[in-house]
Amino acid sequence: MNVTVEANGLVRTLTIEDEGQHIKQYVENIVKDLSKNVNIKGFRKGHVPKSVIKARYKDAIKGEVAKKYIEEHLEEILKKENLTPVSPQLNFGDIELENDEKLKFKVSFEVAPEFELKDYEGLEIPMIKYEVTDEDVEKAIQKLLEENAKYEPADKPIEEGDLVKIKYSITDEEGNNETDELEVVIGANQLRQEIEKELIGKKAGDKVHIEEVPLYNEKGEEIGKATVDIEVLEVKKKVLPEFNDEFVKQLGLGENVEEAKKKIKENLEEQVKQAKEAELEQKIIDELAKQYDFEVPSSLVKAELEYLLENYIKQLQQFGIKPSQDMVITTAQALEPTAVKNVRVMFVINKIAEKEGIDVSEEELNQEIEKLAEAYQVTPAELRRYLEENGGIANIRYEILKRKVLDLLKKKANIIEMTKEEYEEKYGKPEGQNLEEPPQEGPKDDEENPEK
Repeated sequence: MNVTVEANGLVRTLTIEDEGQHIKQYVENIVKDLSKNVNIKGFRKGHVPKSVIKARYKDAIKGEVAKKYIEEHLEEILKKENLTPVSPQLNFGDIELENDEKLKFKVSFEVAPEFELKDYEGLEIPMIKYEVTDEDVEKAIQKLLEENAKYEPADKPIEEGDLVKIKYSITDEEGNNETDELEVVIGANQLRQEIEKELIGKKAGDKVHIEEVPLYNEKGEEIGKATVDIEVLEVKKKVLPEFNDEFVKQLGLGENVEEAKKKIKENLEEQVKQAKEAELEQKIIDELAKQYDFEVPSSLVKAELEYLLENYIKQLQQFGIKPSQDMVITTAQALEPTAVKNVRVMFVINKIAEKEGIDVSEEELNQEIEKLAEAYQVTPAELRRYLEENGGIANIRYEILKRKVLDLLKKKANIIEMTKEEYEEKYGKPEGQNLEEPPQEGPKDDEENPEK
């Protein structure tokens, strides 16, 4: 066996040459397997001459010989050359097979980047200081009342917040017509704004006729106009319950209003604490990402991008949205920098863990699998088997390791708490979700809204 290694960035290409009886045996075994399954006109299945199979499937045989060779010798080669692929993805090329006994081919894979670990102690992390106030509790109470509101028939003009039953008829420019009845909450973005505007002030029995209403496809492009006719069948006004002892008992918030307010405040404080922890961790990750700019393996970026994209599609599907191919492509392009950042941070996290002597024990791994199995309502053994078959054990192990490293970095971080005004003056408005307002207390069930 002769192996030469060529380096190009993170890609290592091995040129492997070998010859002998063992190569010939690979060929014989592959041809034998092919002869059992191939169908070639003029020959009975299982009785095709070897010479015919070798001629017909020359390239396939070469490829299978190279793969079989790698299956048996890769570990030995990697150990000798001191190489460790970052993923099981291997690329074969330039395969030559001479006289069924002399093999030469290339196989390439990616290796981990080399970089110097920078100082990670005392990372300066600015945070908005937030404490739950009585005003926050009142907002949470109002949200609870809104979520438990009922709708009662009312002989009155339509206002925002009313539940309205309508009969509609839509006719496009080609004469295609759709008619149906539905209930909508005015102001909840369940109808087009131009239609809601026409319905405001109308009463049961009134009719609305709107022409030249634009029609759009899933890309948001206008594809025509339509005429919309609507008849108001019924108007219901929202009636909020009273926040009293009976109400809080029904929701399991205590025996009286005071107990409920105390529990709501405690729940809000816990939610704020969890949100602050999540924000702190994300800011530490972002701070680590800023410090490095080394090249990362494209195979890992691709896998991470697929994971992020899959989560994005699942989130849309939960809202009943089926993303188009254009949406998926656009989102993939937007998510690529995040995938690169996540992979880069993974290498940094692993290097910090190595320096600090942080690892993941089998007991910790088993405990995590048990927790996940309970969440997915399967046995730990079933989940472990699934993870092993799909390469998921390494992901679980990394998530545990990441948590342990982040816990260490949080202890070592220089957390600077400041008011919202001070934060915005120095850093500008926080991006995405922040702690300007605490999460609102309330049940998870959807409000009693009609189908959109």
